[in-house]
Amino acid sequence: MARTLLASTLAGAAALRATRPTVSMHTNIFPTFTIKDKAAAQPLLDKCVEDTKAEAGCLYYGWTVKEDGSKLFCRETYVDGAAAGEHLSCVAASGALGEALEKGYIALDNIDVMGTEADLEAAKKVPEFEAFGCGAWTVWDSFQNFKKTSGEEASTQGFYTIQPTFTLKDKAAAEPFMKKCVDLTKNEEGCMYYGWTIKDDKLFCREAYVDAAAVQAHLDNIVPSVGEMLDSGCASLDEINFMGPKAGWSTFKETADSLGGVYWDVDSSFSKFKMPSFKLGPFSF
Repeated sequence: MARTLLASTLAGAAALRATRPTVSMHTNIFPTFTIKDKAAAQPLLDKCVEDTKAEAGCLYYGWTVKEDGSKLFCRETYVDGAAAGEHLSCVAASGALGEALEKGYIALDNIDVMGTEADLEAAKKVPEFEAFGCGAWTVWDSFQNFKKTSGEEASTQGFYTIQPTFTLKDKAAAEPFMKKCVDLTKNEEGCMYYGWTIKDDKLFCREAYVDAAAVQAHLDNIVPSVGEMLDSGCASLDEINFMGPKAGWSTFKETADSLGGVYWDVDSSFSKFKMPSFKLGPFSF
C-alpha cells in the first residue's frame, strides 16, 4: 500500500518541494527546561509572561509543566521570524529568565526556533539567537487558520498543542505521506495550524487545536495516515507530547495513550489570536 501511494504521488511531492513555503508565517520558539525549584522560579516565570504580553508580534505565550513535574516548556508563537527574534532580545533585556537560570531554579535543556527559511534568517539577525544556542527547524509545508488580535482573547486561551518528533529514515519516501497529512488536516475546523518542520534527520509536526474535542477529531482523522508512514519504514516516532489544560485530557487520552503520549498541563498562558468566523474546507474567512 505504501509503495502504491508513493508511486501515485511522487510527481505531486516533487512539485511541492519546488514550491515549499519561503515567505513569512507564524514562527515558534520551543524551549525546554529541567525544573529544580518550581516554587522559587514561579515569580520569575510569571514575570516572563507579563513582559511578553507587551510584545506586539506575540500570538500566544505561556508555561506548561510535564505531568511528573520534572520538565518545564514554554509554548510561544510569533507572527513571523522578526517578531520571534525581537522576543529573544526582550528575554535578554528582561533578565527574569536569566535570573531563574543563574540561581539554579531551572536548567535549559534545549531551545529551538521553527519557521520558514525567510523567518529563520530574520530571527538569526539578533545576537541572542546564537547566544542562546537556538536550533533551527525549517518549515517543509504548513498552513495556519488563526488570526492575530490586538488584545488578549480569553475565548482561545484553552488551546492544545500536539508535539510529535520523528526520525527520518527516507525523506523522499516520507514526503508523500507528509503531504497527505497536511491535506487531510486542512479540512479540520478546530485546527489552528499544522505542518512539518525538519532539522537534520529529525521531523517535527507543529500543530495546535482550539480545544480537547478538536484534538480527538484530529487523531481520528490522521492516525491511520501517520500509521502508514511509520509502517512503510521511512520514519519512526521518537515521542509525542500533548500540551493543554488537564481538565480536557480525558477527551483524547485513550487514543493518546495508545500512541505513547506524554502530558503537560498549563501553568500560565495568554493568547492574542482568534479563529476565523467562517471556514469552507481549507479556506478561512
